[in-house]
Amino acid sequence: MRQIIFRAFMFVPMLCLPVLAGNLPYYGPVWQNAQTDQERCEAEARYMAERGIRGHVGPNIGGFEGVGWGYSPAPATCTPRRGMRLTGDAVVRSAGGSYYRVRSWR
Repeated sequence: MRQIIFRAFMFVPMLCLPVLAGNLPYYGPVWQNAQTDQERCEAEARYMAERGIRGHVGPNIGGFEGVGWGYSPAPATCTPRRGMRLTGDAVVRSAGGSYYRVRSWR
């Protein structure tokens, strides 16, 4: 029995490899050549709007990142609990009419 469980456990990472590999394209092309937090927020919001992605799509921008989406021109996002300075805020409207927002703090 122990040997069967061990073999099943060893098989699980192999199942995850295609899923992980499928997620890799989200991280490289998201920011492209963006250097500042504002440019990264703009690039990430544009990326989300173009693909209809409702959630984080790349590495964290700054010390804290909030994303939001909806039909309001300024969708709500998460905000940091402690006092931080807002370093980027971008809203992009998708072809379908919904808005995607990305904000960053340091």
